[in-house]
Amino acid sequence: MSHFATPFIVINLGCEMIYVIDQRLKTQKVPLDKSERVLTDIVSVLLHPKLLDELFIPQPAATHAVIKQLLQDISATSIMKLDDYSMGKLWDLMTMIFKWQLSVATNQNIFDISRRHLRSVATLMPEYFSREIFENALKKIDIIAQKFEDDDYNCLCSALIIWFSEYHTKISVLLRLGLQKKDGTFCLPYTLNPNFLKKLGENIYKYDNTKKREDEYCPDTSEVNCLLASIERSPSISKVIKLKLPIEFGNESFENKIFKIDKNIEYKNITTLKKKNNKNGDLTYTANTLKSPQEDLLEMLKE
Repeated sequence: MSHFATPFIVINLGCEMIYVIDQRLKTQKVPLDKSERVLTDIVSVLLHPKLLDELFIPQPAATHAVIKQLLQDISATSIMKLDDYSMGKLWDLMTMIFKWQLSVATNQNIFDISRRHLRSVATLMPEYFSREIFENALKKIDIIAQKFEDDDYNCLCSALIIWFSEYHTKISVLLRLGLQKKDGTFCLPYTLNPNFLKKLGENIYKYDNTKKREDEYCPDTSEVNCLLASIERSPSISKVIKLKLPIEFGNESFENKIFKIDKNIEYKNITTLKKKNNKNGDLTYTANTLKSPQEDLLEMLKE
């Protein structure tokens, strides 16, 4: 079992979550300033350098319940709140669409899909949002890709396939696009429109041009158009975010599993070193702290 499945699950599902929320913000015609704040809050926590440092520590794949709770907590850091029903629908969409991507990725690997997820989410962000947070995440993926041998990669793929094997929900957007059959199984790659296969990880909703009325009945299948209907708008008061990490700490107390990060991000440049005399070939990380965006701005003003 790969010890690097957890960060790829969190990052890819998190990016799919951003796609859905962005889709609903636009459909509900939420004012631009509020939409930008929602996306900024969620992405800032999802890809926070400190959180990624913890996720990329070699560890067994986290359970479904823990990953779902982590992503729900991350979504709750914005000014828009999801109720349990909406989170359940959102979870179905995230897991099934990413599972579909893994199922049809005959000529693309998990690193390609993950990079495309991150770069596509970056295009949704407002211009003032720093791209350094995406570069940091991409660098972490590149480090793993460079260090992995064939056996490591095959082990990672097997871990992801096993992790997603229990999900079989029918998804309306996949059915409409002809990517999923009515029995819930996915269509074989050679039967699909090549456009869907060229850039796995991009926002799939851009291909879904079906127009539906806002008050249309929501079917039993998970449907992006009826998601987030009961969102509550509320101010985000606390600047410190508390997350339960998907990491086992042995005999340590439950409180030690609670991870606190400040919304004021300090970006980090992550490098990696191979442990000497390490037969298992585990990766370790050395974080070099760079200047904050505020310090860079002050330096630019001085110039």
